[in-house]
Amino acid sequence: MPLFEVDHDTRRVTEIRPTTFPALRLWERQDLEAWVLSSPDLAGGDFTVVTSEFDRFDQTAERLDVLGVVALEPGRARLVVVELKRDGTSTTVDLQAIKYAAYVAACDFDDVVDMYGRHHHVDEAHARETLLELLGGSEDEPPTIDDTPRIVLVAGDFRPEVTTTVLWLVDNSELDVRCVRLQPFTVGTKTLVHSEILIPLPEAEQYRLGLQRKRKETKLQQERSRAGRLLPRLVGAGALQVGQQLLFRRDAVPGDNPAWSGENALFRAELVAAEGNRTMAWTDPETGELLEDSPSRLAARVLHRLGLRTGELSSAGVNGMHYWTVDGETSLRDLGGEAGLLDHTGRHIDRDALHELCRQIPEGHWTTYGDVATGIGVSGAFLSVASVIASDPSVPNPHRVVRASGQVSPGFRATDGAGGPEVARARLAEEGLTFAANGAADPARRWVPGPTAA
Repeated sequence: MPLFEVDHDTRRVTEIRPTTFPALRLWERQDLEAWVLSSPDLAGGDFTVVTSEFDRFDQTAERLDVLGVVALEPGRARLVVVELKRDGTSTTVDLQAIKYAAYVAACDFDDVVDMYGRHHHVDEAHARETLLELLGGSEDEPPTIDDTPRIVLVAGDFRPEVTTTVLWLVDNSELDVRCVRLQPFTVGTKTLVHSEILIPLPEAEQYRLGLQRKRKETKLQQERSRAGRLLPRLVGAGALQVGQQLLFRRDAVPGDNPAWSGENALFRAELVAAEGNRTMAWTDPETGELLEDSPSRLAARVLHRLGLRTGELSSAGVNGMHYWTVDGETSLRDLGGEAGLLDHTGRHIDRDALHELCRQIPEGHWTTYGDVATGIGVSGAFLSVASVIASDPSVPNPHRVVRASGQVSPGFRATDGAGGPEVARARLAEEGLTFAANGAADPARRWVPGPTAA
């Protein structure tokens, strides 16, 4: 695409044709990479640089050019793999970038913090604070890095072998793949660079996003259909009990809107039935009215009260199985997975073994839900273990079972009705356990049962 220089006095127009990076003796690493690091907008923009020339992959010495990160929504982010070529001769740039995307797909937030700190020469605390502000989340609930990195191919031009492959990937998968062409121009002593997104075209991108939204809506409808049958199966499997208190999902509540608390009636409901449409009871904190409704309808009410939904009250697009939990964190859908009622292999929780193990936890010590699960022979079933402890008042020493971070679960409620998480912490303190400023129990007092503790 040529540029045109206009002389305002003579009104003459002079065409300025593009040149090439090789002709200008400009190189991928020394020049193009430096430009993208300075201004990510050159490579399609809307991402923050995490690192460059990264080569600390397992079992390979290959290195990617630029790695970025972009927030998809508060608390959820995606890595951005940028592969640079100064000309259009490569026929494998797409495959190369896919390899790099596969290498970084397993990275979590801590990995991103480490890479960001090393590249920007800041300490871990500074890097973590910067990324939390950028991506959303908190120390207790760090952002999730999804496992499908965006791939951005940046080159002086692209061969048909590459564009054909990219178009096929865009049309037949949910991969976010982009081709950005950089064209250099010389005007006097200056070098100008035009950045143009070739794939996907803006019009095509809107179409593709529309299709993705449609697929997601269809998937949600299917999940809601399955969810309608999940409650009775959870009760039948012993994972839930009629009369059990449920809590609204903590991470769905903005911190200031109001702050989540298991003591706030807005976030509490009771399972009053397993069958039918009206399975949960909730007391409207504004009017005191007791309402019985479906999990999705009640979740929609809470979302409306929080200002997260507007317009006419409707459960459309709301899956109550995602919003109602046993402890503020473990959703009913998570519980269904652990119980083998959805997509995961079910494992029976031996309540006698669980009771015996919890009885053995020494005074002044703590263990985790995961430790208990391992100790009774169902390693990984911490969600089901947490549900049993939360719903069975006969479990001994429930206050001594906490989260993996050493913090008392915010959804803890004393089975004697004495209160919430502050009661568990007070009882542990009375037993001589100390806590750090962030609420984490002394790691030296962690008790880890053996796999045959039962």
